[in-house]
Amino acid sequence: MQKTTEMLINEIKTTDSIDSFISENTEEIKELSLSEYLRKLLQKYDLEKSDVFKRAGMADSNYGYELFRNDEKKASRDKLIRICIGFPLSVEEAQKVLRYGKVRPLYPRDERDAYILFGLNKKYTLDELNDLLYEHNLALFE
Repeated sequence: MQKTTEMLINEIKTTDSIDSFISENTEEIKELSLSEYLRKLLQKYDLEKSDVFKRAGMADSNYGYELFRNDEKKASRDKLIRICIGFPLSVEEAQKVLRYGKVRPLYPRDERDAYILFGLNKKYTLDELNDLLYEHNLALFE
């Protein structure tokens, strides 16, 4: 059974040795890389990268392919969000993509992020989300 983050925090608070905590929770602590997580999502949804990139408006770019195979590639936040829309992913999965990409997660107190969260939740296409952002004078995905 996978431990929740709260369970791990409680263990850290009560442990006398961080080394023993780490050794006892090695599998819980190891996180996937961005490229590993993206490949896992492709399998989960039985999709091809090209399909994701088409829906993300990135079909003519090698940028997306690099993210799937190269963990050295630093992804921009908007490009990662576009890939999330291209799947389309749930809000929770999108937040993980952003975390694995080492960028700021979507924050509902930020107006643009709130619209993006809404669009992800409703499974909006990139065009639909850009229309929504445009209607509210917010930065579009380019």
